[in-house]
Amino acid sequence: MNPSMQDIMKAQEKISTLRWYYWKNEIVFSLQWWFILIFLFILLLVWLRLLDHSRIFPILLYGLITFNIASLLDTLGGELQLWEYPKMVLPWGPRIICIDLMISIFFMLLYQYFVKWSSFLIAAVCLAAIFAFVFEPAAIYMGIYFPLSWSNLYSFPIYILLSSFIKVIVDKICKLRTES
Repeated sequence: MNPSMQDIMKAQEKISTLRWYYWKNEIVFSLQWWFILIFLFILLLVWLRLLDHSRIFPILLYGLITFNIASLLDTLGGELQLWEYPKMVLPWGPRIICIDLMISIFFMLLYQYFVKWSSFLIAAVCLAAIFAFVFEPAAIYMGIYFPLSWSNLYSFPIYILLSSFIKVIVDKICKLRTES
């Protein structure tokens, strides 16, 4: 089989239409849809209340990088059919944008409260364990997340590496910024 760009565009149009009807008829205003939105809203309010405004630049930079990488990884995992999100908040775009925002908020709190590497790594391991072994199974139970060829055992080290990698980047940027 040698598909043309025209074939790909037709298939994409069909998938877009299917997503729209599935979202409109099965997802919007469902219990899971409301849960995701309300949890995100509450988490956002808590984060805004706790935000250290004296360090707003590095914290927001950390969150922005986290959000971009999490969205990219979620999209890639979905495209490679490693997992699926049957209950997405929006029918198009990043598969589960609200969950990626939640991950970013939790990671920003991690970055804000655990400045030294020793405490950061301990907290990162704890947060990774909560994400991989509590939140992911809860999302599966609620029908929000469905792993196809994925295990939460794979997620655990990725959360640790991701949070640490982003800390290295943001710390270096902030150091360069203060040296200028």
